[in-house]
Amino acid sequence: MRNIIAAITITAGLVGCAHVKRDEAQYRDDTRSLLESRNAQIKSCYDNMLASDSSASGTVTVNFVVEKKTGVVTNVAVNPEQTQAPAALQTCVVRALDGLVLTPEDRKTGEATFTWVFRPGASASGGSEAAF
Repeated sequence: MRNIIAAITITAGLVGCAHVKRDEAQYRDDTRSLLESRNAQIKSCYDNMLASDSSASGTVTVNFVVEKKTGVVTNVAVNPEQTQAPAALQTCVVRALDGLVLTPEDRKTGEATFTWVFRPGASASGGSEAAF
């Protein structure tokens, strides 16, 4: 069994327009749910890594922007200072997030950081933590 633990941090700047206006907690929760929609792909990334290295582990932290008005997740990039996973896993995680769109759109642009912790042999129950 494998354990993937995720944490998310979002900072949203206030901008006026006619879209949804989430508070920080709701923005964080909605963005986490959006990212979790790619859990199967992220798990596949890790399973593929374990197939070639059964002891592969580490963290992958990505920074990204959720665009106001469109909800499109852009500028997804690995944060090298907070990432200690093999490069192939990092690349796969970034690719798995391609095409995400937060709906409904928000009046604010969100700048977010999300971290996955990969550990072989851990319980599949996992969990997530969030902080602002």
